[in-house]
Amino acid sequence: MNNVDKKQQIIDVAIKLFATQGYENTPISIICEQSKVSKGLVFHHFKNKDGLLREVFLRMAQIIEGVGDNADLVNEDLTAKDRLVSHLDKIFLSMTSAEHKLYYQFDFQVLCQPALRVLLKDLFDERYKLMMESFQSILRDIPSASSFVDSHMLIAELDGIALNYLFAEDDYPLEEIKQRFIGKYILLLGL
Repeated sequence: MNNVDKKQQIIDVAIKLFATQGYENTPISIICEQSKVSKGLVFHHFKNKDGLLREVFLRMAQIIEGVGDNADLVNEDLTAKDRLVSHLDKIFLSMTSAEHKLYYQFDFQVLCQPALRVLLKDLFDERYKLMMESFQSILRDIPSASSFVDSHMLIAELDGIALNYLFAEDDYPLEEIKQRFIGKYILLLGL
């Protein structure tokens, strides 16, 4: 395994451990043990544990940004309504991914720890900005929409749905929620 693969392996293990055990309860030694790398290699790639945390968060942001980018690239010729529905479909689909579920768990862990929120504030702000831009680029083309307010509403509601899904039992009706959620916005926006 080359150096880049080992770095990614460290990040993947850190995501899993930070999501399931929490950042504070995950020593570097456990990350090294489960990644099958030395502490020296971890500190070669990351200045310290906080540096690893930032890399983990950046990886999450790339995935989230990818959802928006894919929606925009694939749907350039669609109506605003179809772009919105497609974008929401992709977001809901990403929630069902086992890998993404770990990201949501990790995100929740970070949000519940004020010191970590401060440490990652710039990254949280950047991620929120990207999410806002992805919705606003669609909503600007809908005359009845208030792109700024409606984007905030969409993000807040999606965060709430993701949080509930994260802690739900196996019978959480995510597909039905998705359909009603999309239907609600189509109605609200007069589409």
